[in-house]
Amino acid sequence: MTSLAEEREVQAQWRLRPECRELPWFDQLLANEFLDPARLNAMSGQLLSRMIDFAVAQVPYYGRLFAQAGLQPADVRAPGDLPRLPVLTKQHLHAEQDALRAKALPRGERQWGWFSSSGTTGRPANVLHTVASNQLFGILAQRQYRWFRFDPANTLATIRLASQLPPGPDRRPNPVGATLRLPAWRYAGRYFATGPHLCFNVENPVEDQLAWLAEHRPDYLQSYSETLEHLAFACDGRWPAPGLRRLMAISEQLTPSMRRRIEETLGAEVEQNYGLNEVGIVAIRCTAGRYHVHVEHCLAEVVDDAGQPCLPGTVGRLVVTALRNPAMPLIRYDTGDLARAEDGPCPCGRTSPSFGEVVGRYSRIAYLPEGTLPRVGALRAALESMPPAEARNLRQFQVHQDRDGGFELRLVEAGDLPEGFAARVREAWQAATGDAVPLRIVRVDAIARSPGGKFQDFTSDFMPAPDRDAAPAAEAPGRADAAIPPPTGGGMATAGD
Repeated sequence: MTSLAEEREVQAQWRLRPECRELPWFDQLLANEFLDPARLNAMSGQLLSRMIDFAVAQVPYYGRLFAQAGLQPADVRAPGDLPRLPVLTKQHLHAEQDALRAKALPRGERQWGWFSSSGTTGRPANVLHTVASNQLFGILAQRQYRWFRFDPANTLATIRLASQLPPGPDRRPNPVGATLRLPAWRYAGRYFATGPHLCFNVENPVEDQLAWLAEHRPDYLQSYSETLEHLAFACDGRWPAPGLRRLMAISEQLTPSMRRRIEETLGAEVEQNYGLNEVGIVAIRCTAGRYHVHVEHCLAEVVDDAGQPCLPGTVGRLVVTALRNPAMPLIRYDTGDLARAEDGPCPCGRTSPSFGEVVGRYSRIAYLPEGTLPRVGALRAALESMPPAEARNLRQFQVHQDRDGGFELRLVEAGDLPEGFAARVREAWQAATGDAVPLRIVRVDAIARSPGGKFQDFTSDFMPAPDRDAAPAAEAPGRADAAIPPPTGGGMATAGD
């Protein structure tokens, strides 16, 4: 369990840049983490009321929605009032994009630009943001690094798609084979003095990624969950970059067995956040396994198919309300992800609202035949628990479900796999299906990424074509990186704001 006093000691390691020393945001964020829940709820209610009043008055979609429902802004004043409103789906966002834009912005607010989802669930969702809502990404990034105990004086490394890394000095994407060295950590380095940030293109072969890590020996590494797993497989149990302090898994689901293999092989704990480009960083995963919501920035609910709150411990659809983006307000926006509802005090000691494990994406399971997920889970568990000696030469895998209900396990290998590998897979499959469902094990040269660039370890012919590449987002992957005007005041919400 952590405490306000402990967090203050950690915060003292972070030195604000001279031009940012008068900013109160970071101390306010820290104080909010341990406020009485009633005061946090009141703070959220103030921000929500402000957004509702603005949206009904200035956003045609919400003016029409409230009128049709016979509601007044005063009817939605607290987080508990949100179920009175319908869920905003991605289909609504596409169809009502113009009507969701504000006719005018509040005084002092300026448009920043459009941000798009990765498009892995079909057509990308585009959302217009303000300068202030974009600034929050860097502000909240520092909070998560503090929670994860990243020392800002050390070196941070990132392996991602070139399109999701900063451009090089020539303004072109980071090419395969090249290292982009930033003088400070991306986002948080806008406000704090930090060590360097090294960036590498994930399209480099995994062996080159391992060599790159061995050469640079970073203290912290952030990459996609699947990439971390590929690194764990590729090093054959001999991690080449000792001294790694922490890992941060982003943009894809991380199963418990994936976490175990990665942590055991790479020798560092895996941290996670939850976010989406349409909103920004939504929550941070604490040491107790809950995702604590940035209530200064947004609200999160876990709801059933009727949009009503799920009981604690049950799984439902994760919907988010953005509180700081008047350019295009998203109120009860359906992320498409499934999460577990939580209630009561968190063992970590923080008091902000939280939700539990993110268990997948709704569009990936809604159309699957009964029994699909346990079968996929059995295969994944067998592969993730495979002893390093028997997984030697395994680089990537993908499970595919055919239209006839049969399965294909696709393997990318660096050489012949040991004989025991296939035997373990067949044994797990027989235990899960009784051999009633056929399984083919095939070797392939490569596994294509989705149009949005994400690696998918499971695909199915039963998924609608635009949704076959769906995956949870965990760090807003396309957040703009151009220079942000220096902060000039304003403030982060507090209980008295």
